[in-house]
Amino acid sequence: MKRGESMFNKKASLEISIQAIVIVVLAMTLLGLGLGFIKDIFGNIKGTTEDVSEQIKEQILTDLRTGDKKISFPKSEIVLEKGGSTVLNVGIKNKENEELNYLIQFISQVDQDDEPFESESWFQFGRPIDGFILPIAESHIRSIKINIPKSVPSGSYALTFDVVNIQVPPGHPDYIYDQKDFFIVVTG
Repeated sequence: MKRGESMFNKKASLEISIQAIVIVVLAMTLLGLGLGFIKDIFGNIKGTTEDVSEQIKEQILTDLRTGDKKISFPKSEIVLEKGGSTVLNVGIKNKENEELNYLIQFISQVDQDDEPFESESWFQFGRPIDGFILPIAESHIRSIKINIPKSVPSGSYALTFDVVNIQVPPGHPDYIYDQKDFFIVVTG
């Protein structure tokens, strides 16, 4: 190899190395900008979700105030994947002439094969032993998390959401303050 060719190869190698470094720096910069952009998007989604949740709570309270309902349950069908979860907000209004001491419960009716099933572990919410106290003409919003176990077979499950008046003995006609039928459809 001649001396001029050797210098040309060294110069070409140096240019390629500089270009590689510039490309790596640009790639890292673009990656950082992209990650920042995605972080902002997800941050905005979280804020929007919280705003929507507050709007739903206000809508439930308005529904209870203006309507003649004792309870406001947002859905008649909830679709969830196995292992999935969601949060529901339900409203309870005291339409009695005295303070209401109540508990909420979810009672499984039947699954897609018309068989009873165990669903108590699906629901997560505050469960005070001596009940919730609701003054006359007041309303409460309760948040309930539904967690579907991965072991549950896919299908449709019928349940009732019951608000029970614990000041009245079980079996008495006024024991169930109000109730709402609904379905959970498990997919996946």
